[in-house]
Amino acid sequence: QLAKLAGLVAIATASRPQSQAWVKALGANHAVDYSDALIEEMAQLGHREVDFIANFNNTDAYWGVMAELIRPQGKIVGIVGNTDPLDLNLLKNKSATFVWEFMFTRSMYQTADIADQGKLLDEVAALVDAGKLRTTLGETLSPINAANLRQAHAQIESGRTIGKLVLEGWR
Repeated sequence: QLAKLAGLVAIATASRPQSQAWVKALGANHAVDYSDALIEEMAQLGHREVDFIANFNNTDAYWGVMAELIRPQGKIVGIVGNTDPLDLNLLKNKSATFVWEFMFTRSMYQTADIADQGKLLDEVAALVDAGKLRTTLGETLSPINAANLRQAHAQIESGRTIGKLVLEGWR
């Protein structure tokens, strides 16, 4: 949604038709299946290279694909830690940038720009209030109890959850 608001063509990855419909409803211009031939699907869309990649899932599994798809001097941001060493040499000849994003960096390390966190959250809230950003909430389970914890865990393990799954309401 933020990419779209920034005027970019947003290409999301999703493996199932329901997930692809969901990301398109959230504003993606295209949805490609990450479980198949991702590079070929991107080429079919006319995108052999992209300027930016936001990786929200399994850095290890998609590192090679991202390195291949990123345009020279492009930027990749990741939020999911890796378990294997990342071969940054794959980005070297393209002068591509890889950067981590972690939502607690400013507060954990009391960075000089810590006040910007509040400003960013205010901007996001204004976009939500204006109807320009939609929540990614998919389902809420309530109350928080053993049965709902088991159900939530089973849903997450299935790999078929769409959107965020929230547990709320202590009793």
